[in-house]
Amino acid sequence: MKRLKIGDVFEIVTSNGIGLFQYVHKDETIGELIRILPCLFKEGYVIEDEIVKKKELYLIHFPLGTALNQKLVTKKGSYTIPQDFKLPKKFRSEHMVNGEFICWHIIDYDTWKREKVERMTEEQKQLSPWGTWNDTLLKLRLAEGWTLDRWF
Repeated sequence: MKRLKIGDVFEIVTSNGIGLFQYVHKDETIGELIRILPCLFKEGYVIEDEIVKKKELYLIHFPLGTALNQKLVTKKGSYTIPQDFKLPKKFRSEHMVNGEFICWHIIDYDTWKREKVERMTEEQKQLSPWGTWNDTLLKLRLAEGWTLDRWF
C-alpha cells in the first residue's frame, strides 16, 4: 500500500473535468478525511499554491488508500494545509425513512452522538456530510457541482 501523508493533494477524473482534493485527517474508525477543493479543471492544468489555499467546498471521508492503490486517484503533490483550516467538531446527515425526509442529524465527530434537528441554523447548514463516499459517488458529486447549499 502506498503511504499517505497529511497534506497530499490528489486528482480524480470525472465526466465534467478533473477534481482536486487534499488529505487532511485519518480517523481510526471511519478512515481518511479529504477536503474538496473548488472547481473542476481541464487536462493540462497546473496546481498552484493558491488553489490549495482556497476554502474547501466541503469535507468527506473517502477510502483514499484503496483508491490510490487501485489507481482511481492520482497523487499530484504535497501541500501545506491552509492555516485557517480546522478539523470540524460536527458533521450532518439527513435522516430518511422509506424515502421520506424526517429530520437532520448533527453528529459529534469525537463521540459520534447524534442530535436530532428539524430546522438547521445557518451554521449547521455549513456542516459537511457525515459518512464515507466511494469513488463513484465522489465523481458524480464533483461532476454535478454538488455543494452544501444544494443539499435539500
